[in-house]
Amino acid sequence: MSLVKVKNKYQIVIPEDVRKKLRVDVGDTLEIVEKDGTFVIKPVMVIEKSQAYFWTDEWQKGEKEAEAAKRKGKFKEFKKAEEAAKWLKS
Repeated sequence: MSLVKVKNKYQIVIPEDVRKKLRVDVGDTLEIVEKDGTFVIKPVMVIEKSQAYFWTDEWQKGEKEAEAAKRKGKFKEFKKAEEAAKWLKS
């Protein structure tokens, strides 16, 4: 157990052992919620709005399918976009 003191502007220092365990670095974003009179602090990843599509269930399902196909060797590589377009049209 680590004790911390609330300082000016209500700041606290996260103890080193906790930072290492949760892999928290300078610049990371943390979410703080109250649950039954206790603070719960957890690291979160903030995603730019323009990149949010990538984290949809549908997109992630497609990513998993593509990775599985790649592991099984069921994919085709192209050196140029024109080659891929020609292959798709055939």
